[in-house]
Amino acid sequence: MEQDAAADTAPDGPSPVFGTAQRIIESAVIALATSTGLYLVGSVYTDAYYGRMSIEVNSLDLAPPFIALQSAHVLGSLLEYPSALLFFYLLYRSISSRVRWARSWYDRAHRRFGRLFLLIVNLLIVSPLLAAALQAGIDAGITGASSVLGEVAGLMGTTGTLLLFYVIWLSFGPRADIISQIRQRKIIPIGLLAVLYLLDALIATANGAARDAELLLTGEAESSIEVDFTLAEEVRDTLPDTDLLLVTARNGNYYVVERQDLPPSRRPVAYVVPFISVDSARMQRVNEADTELPEFLMDEIMKEMGTPIAP
Repeated sequence: MEQDAAADTAPDGPSPVFGTAQRIIESAVIALATSTGLYLVGSVYTDAYYGRMSIEVNSLDLAPPFIALQSAHVLGSLLEYPSALLFFYLLYRSISSRVRWARSWYDRAHRRFGRLFLLIVNLLIVSPLLAAALQAGIDAGITGASSVLGEVAGLMGTTGTLLLFYVIWLSFGPRADIISQIRQRKIIPIGLLAVLYLLDALIATANGAARDAELLLTGEAESSIEVDFTLAEEVRDTLPDTDLLLVTARNGNYYVVERQDLPPSRRPVAYVVPFISVDSARMQRVNEADTELPEFLMDEIMKEMGTPIAP
């Protein structure tokens, strides 16, 4: 009886102390994974951005928070593939529910062609990611990608190959489509697609960084600033007579590049000018600053202030 009473009074589940410790550990793991991911994305962006202008990113000694903030450039890339996949899935559901012949055609093709039809469907679903993996490998081989970007491209090619083999096995083995496997929460297809999708976003981020750098190189960027140095008397002037654009000023140095014509050179020339060697530096925006607010925004501000709007 005493044993039964003790069993009835025994607490069910983990103790409060263990539950609190578990939540703390889970929060720490999530925070660590998130910060690591943000830093990785920012590293890819900064490496591609400054590398495109022939500047070694490590010489800038960028702070980790600054690098992590560059991960904001990946947001657009993260939405591309899921948005396209969701659009075509909703389109298929809408057509199949309203147009009976479309559903019956799908069923007839499935029965007639069997495994081959499933292979085509699965390849169509993953084709954007496979094409991106192939293109990343080609671009890395042609341009000679940097260390970080080269590792990303290599890992993307390996993951793309694994995904291709999995799709072939899925079509001829279990005879299933990859969407149904995802809905059943199978770890292999979800893992392969997630890794390839994130790596593709990193590659897109690097390509976007290269485009941003080219805008700066050609003076088309809003932040393009032309700089003209007057060196100290005892310093030998080795700077070219061409227009120079300021990239950044860090660690006691100006980092500048020669302004390029369209299309910009793949091997632009950059210069490091120490602060101590400069007597004065004249800087001017290349493009005029747009200080006017859009008309619709100005109207809203005037309404909030209660000021009548002139016709």
